[in-house]
Amino acid sequence: MKNAAVTFRTAFLALGTIILMVGQAAAHDGKKHAPTPSPTLAAKPPALPFDVGGPFKLIDHHGKERTDQDFRGQFMLVFFGYANCQSICPVGLRRMTAALDALGPTGAKVQPLLISVDAANDTPDSMRPEVLKVHPRLLGLTGTDAQLKSAAKTYQVESKVVSRTPDGKPIFAHGSFIYLMDPDGKLATIIPPVLVDEQMAGIIRRYVN
Repeated sequence: MKNAAVTFRTAFLALGTIILMVGQAAAHDGKKHAPTPSPTLAAKPPALPFDVGGPFKLIDHHGKERTDQDFRGQFMLVFFGYANCQSICPVGLRRMTAALDALGPTGAKVQPLLISVDAANDTPDSMRPEVLKVHPRLLGLTGTDAQLKSAAKTYQVESKVVSRTPDGKPIFAHGSFIYLMDPDGKLATIIPPVLVDEQMAGIIRRYVN
């Protein structure tokens, strides 16, 4: 299945990132080794050579038009979800924004973004209070169904309605990885949302510094 292929491919990319981050530190053979460089001193890993990410034209939760070009010159931390999500979305969003807070001034170089998968319900007005609950720097992006599907396609994210809430609102299954994009709009790395904020901060620091 295409959806499964995308999911497994993305998972292996994320796993590879973690292995690169912790492989040396985890090695233990009873011999003395030179100290592993701290994350702030280690060389920046190269950007991943995958065609993930691309142009988008959406509306933020303040009602302002936003494109990917607005964020050139700074890093983006991109998460796909929706305002009424009660599962992975609030967990992933809170952890990624907490990671930016943990970075201190360095975190200001990174713009956290929530791109909606729910065009029918995520208007700027409906997204605003939910986004502000998570973090004041988080920017919620929405648009027409075609615009959101186009943005998701560039990040190889698929979503579908799998159920409904008691009041009839859709419950989506959707990609839940966090994408760190470099200042040129290229994919730097992929971060699993299950990592705690300190682990996320360590990964982000290696690229942003």
